[in-house]
Formats: sequence, structure tokens, C-alpha cells
Amino acid sequence: MSADQTSIVPFYQPPEERRNASVSVTDYVMMEVARRIIDGQYAPGQRLVEAELTQDLRVSRSSVREALRRLQINRFIRLEPNRGATVATPSREEIVAQFRVREVISGLSARAAAERIGLPGHRQIVQQLLRDVDEQLARNLQTSHRPENGRFHRAINEMSGIADIGSLLDQFNFPILHTIYFRDLSHERWLQNMSDHFDIARAIYHGDPDAADHFAKRHMHSMVDIAVEIAERLEKPPRAKSRL
Repeated sequence: MSADQTSIVPFYQPPEERRNASVSVTDYVMMEVARRIIDGQYAPGQRLVEAELTQDLRVSRSSVREALRRLQINRFIRLEPNRGATVATPSREEIVAQFRVREVISGLSARAAAERIGLPGHRQIVQQLLRDVDEQLARNLQTSHRPENGRFHRAINEMSGIADIGSLLDQFNFPILHTIYFRDLSHERWLQNMSDHFDIARAIYHGDPDAADHFAKRHMHSMVDIAVEIAERLEKPPRAKSRL
């Protein structure tokens, strides 16, 4: 089972990077609507009317319709019969259920990677991951954490030898929570992530499947309360900007 790459909402981008010649009209609409949801311009439960989006963004209705389809796949919105598109907000129950599944998948990935550490090149891969963690900490590279975090977990997933592990994790994810988390990442939380990555990588390096499974699950479980907090924050109306 492979993920439909055309359906994946790209990571949050600053406004000046959103619309350029290399981005399709549908991608532009998808990213712009996602940005407005993340920034609180569209509230949870709010209807998104195709005709209004078409006029506002100055694009075709077909581009808006396709963008909304992709946003539904990514759980940014819900498409309901006789009501159309509405902004979705994950409930506490949905978040807990999704992360319980992600814990199992992440633990399986780390466990399998530890079991396969003796394969050619695998120990060198983990050594590089550990060096990367040390370098990020030494240089205080918090701003590069999102791509580095993705690279870390992709490397472990590939080492696991389970071809569909990455796409399975994508299926059990709320991109809106993921995006806001990395955008608003605190320094304390970044340090904790670095510590978690070190524990996971070290367990894999030493070929300890039980420890790798434990640390990967612990890392994922720690995200539950943060994800719930973000979801609850989304439900609150955005604070009006003060006028000077």
C-alpha cells in the first residue's frame, strides 16, 4: 500500500514561498486553505464554500474542488453530503486512537531496525544519525528540526526492511497537528526530541530490539497531550489583533 503523493499537504510554508511558477494552481489552493486553517482564519466547523473560495483565490472551481478533496484525505476538512466542506478538528478520542496505532507502528519499525543492525551499512547509518543529533545540539539547530526529524525517522523506517511502514504512519496522522507542532516547537520540547532520538538510535545501534521498541513508543506517546492541546487551541476563536 503506497501513499498517493499528490494528496499529501506540503509542510507549512511562509507566504512568500506559497505561490510561484513551480506550484500548480491546485497545490496553491490546497496550501493556502491549509494555512488559513492552521492560522485560525477558518474556525473548526466553519463551512468552506467552493464559490467563495473560487472568487477569493481567483482560481477555477475545479481547482478548488480538487484541493478540497486532497484536504479531506489529510483530515484538514470534512466533506459531508448536503453540507459540503467544513473545517475539521480532531477530537481527543480520535487523537488518542490514532497515536495508539502510531505507537505500535513506530515501535515495530525501531524493533525491526535493531534486529537488522548487522546488515551491511546499517551500523554506519545509525552512527551518522547519532552524530547528527550531537551536531544539532552543539550548534543549537532548532530551526532545522523538521527536516532533520523526518530524515531521522525515514532512515529507521528504511532500515526496518518493512516497505510500507512509512505510508502506514502517514495514514495514522493528523497533518494539521503535525504542522502546528513544528511551527510552534518550544526549545524545551526540541531538547526532549533530541534526547528521544538519541535513546532510539543508541538502542538500535546496540541491537537491542526491546529497548528500541520501548523508546520509540515512549517518544510517540509523549505527543498525545501536545496534540490534544493543539486541537483544543484550534477550537478557540483567534484573538483579535490590537490596533496601535
